[in-house]
Amino acid sequence: MTVSDSFEIELKLALPPQQAAAFLKLMARRRSAPVQQALITRYFDTPDFALSEQGVALRVRRVGRRWLQTLKTEGERRGGLSRRAEYEMAVTRGTPDWSRFPAEALAYVPDALRAQLVPVFETRFSRTAWLLKGRGGAQIEVALDVGEVRAGKNSQPICEIELELKAGQPDALFALAQGWAQQLDCVPLDLSKAERGVRLAHGEGAAPVKSVPLVLNRDMRVEDGFAAIAQACLAQFQANLPGVLASDDIEYVHQARVALRRLRAALRLTRRVCVLPDELMDGLRTLAAALGPARDWDVLCGETLTAIAPHYPDADAWQRGMGALQAHRAEVRATMQAALTQARPGAWLLALQRWLLQRGWRDAPEAQRFVQLSPLSKWARRALQKGHRPIVRGARDFAQLQAAQRHALRIAIKRQRYAAEFFQTLFGGRRQDRYLTVLRDAQDSLGRTNDARVAWGLLIAAHTDAGPMGDFVLGWLAAKQAAAANGESTRHLQDFLKLKSYW
Repeated sequence: MTVSDSFEIELKLALPPQQAAAFLKLMARRRSAPVQQALITRYFDTPDFALSEQGVALRVRRVGRRWLQTLKTEGERRGGLSRRAEYEMAVTRGTPDWSRFPAEALAYVPDALRAQLVPVFETRFSRTAWLLKGRGGAQIEVALDVGEVRAGKNSQPICEIELELKAGQPDALFALAQGWAQQLDCVPLDLSKAERGVRLAHGEGAAPVKSVPLVLNRDMRVEDGFAAIAQACLAQFQANLPGVLASDDIEYVHQARVALRRLRAALRLTRRVCVLPDELMDGLRTLAAALGPARDWDVLCGETLTAIAPHYPDADAWQRGMGALQAHRAEVRATMQAALTQARPGAWLLALQRWLLQRGWRDAPEAQRFVQLSPLSKWARRALQKGHRPIVRGARDFAQLQAAQRHALRIAIKRQRYAAEFFQTLFGGRRQDRYLTVLRDAQDSLGRTNDARVAWGLLIAAHTDAGPMGDFVLGWLAAKQAAAANGESTRHLQDFLKLKSYW
């Protein structure tokens, strides 16, 4: 019996199915003969998916005439790169044989669960694999998988590239993947086939992904905290990117834009000691600039005009005007998707993840100061206090601020909110909860005023004939800006001035 019980290190890329042939052509130039296999894999779990909830995947795969059973555990996943424990061995049939697993693997699946296991979904795909040499003498198995995952009557296509490290350093995986991402529209993929199968079995489709609270340690080094924050921002952007490129759901664009703004806020917090290389910063600006106009038109058509519509007396005229504006919005969205595709976001994600994993900021002039800063909680207090001061000044002088100054105040509030959310697990308590609530309320209030200002500018600049409806909207927005700028926002800013710092 042959047993493999090591840590698997691999990097996954999602590849558009129409580009599979182009990838095969790229690989044909290499001096490595491909191995082709037709693989059928059954995944086992309890009816209520108790294994997958614990981050464990159990499968039995048919490879030619052989059967292999594999148990994989949850591990680290960053930008398509994963590292997790794997136990694999041959079996004589298409069901798990517990007598062949080593004791450390059995510990992941208690006896009570083993008796409940049933096939819950399966994958069927063709695999074309190559063994390549990478940087520093690395050995890498590259596999192109094309097929589907099926759960009952539901199915979902599979088209992905897997790079598994057989020997050497993980950086060799990024070097290969970046080159392909510069030529093809592939992007890092964190979801395993097992996770996609579980979602399919639950009837869960793809959905926009919001930011989630970070779990940071008060005593960790500042550079470790920064890396965790940046990787969380990248994970949110990466998760929403496929929807931005292929879905009409406006929330994908919103959440992708939020992810990039959070990343820029994190970089601003550490700007004196952590500077992105120019090419990575340029990529960030390019992606953010591509998303901005589409998001502005989504807000205008999906939120601002929806609130105004009930007040317009002629429903037919309103629909004619909306038709013209929606057509312009569709043009802006198509332009955004083309710009994003041209920017090769997959290559940028891989490059930035590689820089983070290599601790690339250590090459900066003040690197050692950044590396030695500790603990994270002490640095976070200083950062929060520094972000707090300009908001206090703006809140006190709000009545005298001009439009540009109020816009700057809104941005300061947003940055402080992101910082407070980054460090949320370092502090806790009711005062922190209250602080975050008031920040969000103030940001939302000032944001509505800004939305009215942006909407007014879009309608003026678009040169779209919305008829009398457009003139009505312009008048409404002008009045909205004047009214909203004073009452609601003033109340929330006065609430902010009453707050006591919690850090």
